[in-house]
Amino acid sequence: MSLRLSVVTASFNAVGTVRRTLDSIRTQGWPDVQMICIDGGSTDGTVQAIRSYGGFVNYFVSEPDRGVADAINKGFRVADGDVLCWLNADDEFTPGAIAHVMQLFEQHSETDVVTGGCRRVFVDDSEAVTQVPTGFERRMALKNEIEQPSTFWRARVHRQAGELDESYRLAFDWEWWNRISRVGARWLTTRQVLSVYYFTENNLTSTAGQRVIDEMYRVTKSYAAPHVADMYRFLFQSFDMRGFYDVPFSQLPPERQQTLGETLNFLYGVFGEDVVNSYNWNWAAKQIRGVTWFS
Repeated sequence: MSLRLSVVTASFNAVGTVRRTLDSIRTQGWPDVQMICIDGGSTDGTVQAIRSYGGFVNYFVSEPDRGVADAINKGFRVADGDVLCWLNADDEFTPGAIAHVMQLFEQHSETDVVTGGCRRVFVDDSEAVTQVPTGFERRMALKNEIEQPSTFWRARVHRQAGELDESYRLAFDWEWWNRISRVGARWLTTRQVLSVYYFTENNLTSTAGQRVIDEMYRVTKSYAAPHVADMYRFLFQSFDMRGFYDVPFSQLPPERQQTLGETLNFLYGVFGEDVVNSYNWNWAAKQIRGVTWFS
């Protein structure tokens, strides 16, 4: 018998995209998928769109929630699959993604989490393919290098780690990657592109700004060390918000190179180059300053 996959999709007023998401799951061809849809009380036709899928959607509820993490947790509470994941109502799986992932789980019984490549599509129609970089586990608490829609895990590790932390509005996925790693989850990466992640003008990531800075600081403080989080906040406030990180170091004016270079050399001596160079809050700094953040 094949492993059973439970997919949770949370939605709110997503009538323009939810069919794309559900179609990408329905056409995968994997024989045992539990489709769970948790809607936040949509008023734009999303509910009717989801209901049009009939028996393909195994569980559906539409009611107000306390945010995305709350909605996803509701879905996982009714999930009965061997492997779990969530796919937001504006993203999609690539053809063959589920079969590839589930076969990896079948072939590697010791693996708890499978994560892979992702094709990011931005609001200006530009695209970028990301891959999980070597050494990502070592940097887990310093930067989020995991693509959420391309990540799947066994139910056993979910039960061990617990539910998503609903006190986070944006970084709950990154906090949870750290938490499952802390309980000993064993990761397996694949270079296959498993999902398409759409960034629109009004989705959570595209409008995160200061809120995500506060949450990234909190994750690093909790899972790396308070002094590392404080160092990142110093770089953010003193340099990133002044545009020092908007271009490669070599392209900075000489006086800026000297100022940043002397600071980094000091921090290297205190924290180590790998920790300092893992700072990656620039995209959020650009959002706050009204600069295109995904280029």
